[in-house]
Amino acid sequence: MIFARRISATALLTLAGVGCSSSSGQGTINDSGGPDVTLADSGEDADSAAEGGPSETGIVDAAGGDASEDSACTRADAPDSSCIITLASNQTAPSGLAVDSKYVYWTLGVTDGGAVFRVPIGGGTISTIATGQAAPLSVAVDSTRVYWANSGGNAVMSAPLDGGPPTQVMVVPGAPQYIAIDATSVYVTTGNGQVVSAPVGGGATTVLASGQQQPSFVAVDDAGVYWTNAGGPASVVSIPKAGLPDGGTPLVIAANENQPFGIALDAAHVYWTAIGSGSVRVAPKVGVPDGGSPTILATGQGTPAGLAVDATGVYFTNEVSAGAVLTVPLIGGSTPVTLVSSQGYPNAVVVDPANVYWANYTASGAVMQVAK
Repeated sequence: MIFARRISATALLTLAGVGCSSSSGQGTINDSGGPDVTLADSGEDADSAAEGGPSETGIVDAAGGDASEDSACTRADAPDSSCIITLASNQTAPSGLAVDSKYVYWTLGVTDGGAVFRVPIGGGTISTIATGQAAPLSVAVDSTRVYWANSGGNAVMSAPLDGGPPTQVMVVPGAPQYIAIDATSVYVTTGNGQVVSAPVGGGATTVLASGQQQPSFVAVDDAGVYWTNAGGPASVVSIPKAGLPDGGTPLVIAANENQPFGIALDAAHVYWTAIGSGSVRVAPKVGVPDGGSPTILATGQGTPAGLAVDATGVYFTNEVSAGAVLTVPLIGGSTPVTLVSSQGYPNAVVVDPANVYWANYTASGAVMQVAK
């Protein structure tokens, strides 16, 4: 899974200093362009950022920021005193996040210094996959390659897991935002209201849906593509992987939502965060019944954003209100459990069988890990 959220660079610098002044999230959702000021670039060469191309290629060990449990374990911010591991520190706007069986991957979502990195689960040497990228907002990984969306460069890129130059998967006019992958294709939401796809190995771009209202996170299963429309008549929708026929419209899983954002799937349900209502919600993939409403798993949250699920639980981040990572059972019915608090604008979150990982999305952010 992949999760990230675009925020203006001015707001990012504010968060790094005195914190967020509002929990509404409205200004963040509406910022679909690149950062509006230049941030520190963490030492990466960004000469080719304007074209979205790499300035150095292959897996390269990066100096600084390495972590291991012995050196980076803290317990004060976990209610049960679990070990919280800092996998990477001093990261400028860590945005997209993904995990496989060995590594955690993330992007630095800024125009100057945009880059893609990985670090071993549990901590270790940070390796550079690509630098000089144009605001890479989201990232995904399969068994052979890493994929990311350059929201400032109108392209989706990929690189081999074990080193090699990045290559362009597809051109995406209108600012690619969030991506998901399956065995054959990459799926992307765009800043101009489209959902598009292309083969993972590169090829022609297919427009699956257009006229969407600020489409945000996207997820896929064997049959369909799902995403949240954060603007306009906000909704959670899906379409077949083949796209919509002429004149067709997406299946509305839930209508009249309040800034839906993060999204995740299990076999029968769609889960999402609703920033405007401070809630985490779920509905069947076929949609809520006529006159019905989604099930609320958590409410009264402080700007819930990133979302991930496993076989038993939903994991989500609260960006403000003490910055926390929480979990609640898939079936709901209980108060969310706080896994960690006192984080700096936690946003993206992913899980594997043993751990939860998140990105603290500030100007001096971090990539973090805690056991479930």
